[in-house]
Amino acid sequence: MRVSALILLLSTLISGCNSSGSDGLNYNPGSSGNTKYAARFDLYPEEDYTLIRVFNPWQNSKGTSYSYVLGEKQEVLPDSLRTLPFIHTPVSRVVAMSTTHVAMIAGLGESSSIVGASGTPFIFNPDIRERSEAGLVADVGYGQGINYEKVVSLEPDVVFLYGVEGNVTSIAEKLGELGIQVVYCAEYLEQDPLGKAEWIRFFAPFFGKEQEADVSFNRVDSSYQALKSITSRNLVKPNVMIGLPWKDTWYVAGGRSYASRLISDAGGQYLWQDNTSDEAIPMDMESVYSKAVNADVWINPGVALSIDELIAFDERFGELEIVRQAEIYNNNARMSPGGGNDYWESATLRPDLILADLISVFHPKLMRDHSMFYYRKLK
Repeated sequence: MRVSALILLLSTLISGCNSSGSDGLNYNPGSSGNTKYAARFDLYPEEDYTLIRVFNPWQNSKGTSYSYVLGEKQEVLPDSLRTLPFIHTPVSRVVAMSTTHVAMIAGLGESSSIVGASGTPFIFNPDIRERSEAGLVADVGYGQGINYEKVVSLEPDVVFLYGVEGNVTSIAEKLGELGIQVVYCAEYLEQDPLGKAEWIRFFAPFFGKEQEADVSFNRVDSSYQALKSITSRNLVKPNVMIGLPWKDTWYVAGGRSYASRLISDAGGQYLWQDNTSDEAIPMDMESVYSKAVNADVWINPGVALSIDELIAFDERFGELEIVRQAEIYNNNARMSPGGGNDYWESATLRPDLILADLISVFHPKLMRDHSMFYYRKLK
């Protein structure tokens, strides 16, 4: 048994060190030392199996953890792990409940294993769309509207599940009662762009693609760091605002959020960077507008496809200098015919490409030869 796994198992016998997670093991993210940026999962690879742990897989789920053991033979497991869910690998039939799961699996070259997905019309991946149209990938519904009969009929080896709130546990319990193996995923909650991309290493052991995942992730990591170093010099940082209101409420990304980190790494000054939240903060229009007058660049304005559409949301936008100067960039350059946005799919794996786009927006002189991939300027 490797030292990392031995430490984990011993820690479960020591009282008073950490609170116990819902899997019965001590809650100790990152204890294996096998993840570099991700905070929501951990890996304990052994010769004959891999122990995977997922932490806080929905919002406000503090101190919650789930563990899974992956391998070919359950009988080789130590007694301490035999009560945990066991998944025979490599898997060959899976259901992906998020487009980011689709991207991770496709990134491993295993898109043919996807037999079911949530919201197939909104998937960007051309191969999955073609297989869906051919009846090879079923739409299994979403949230409380999941088609349980359809999921069972697909006979998946595993369903990759995510949830925004704790009621996702009722879905997992129902699937479990039907004999379906469920694995929680929490990649969307990672605040570090590279931490989110590192989730390809979470999916890899299910398919026996650990080496391929490491090579892919390390390449992205190196690319991201090289780009980030470009903006580490003494640059004039533009003030950046983000988002679009929804029903008179503007959900502003917190100062410790994924979006805030990307803006900072790209050499921008996020208007709400002093906020300590890592989640979206609801604000009224007046509060946001008072900051917007100081913005130099506006990114990610929701579903807007043009400046006219932005002004249609609120005519006051037309008075903003960033609107008059057309300094507005949206992350919807890659859209599927059904409305799927590749920014919420493959970009999860390629934060380096997002960073390159944002640097070209904030500091165009540093990226003269770059053609934006996920972003486009609104006209």
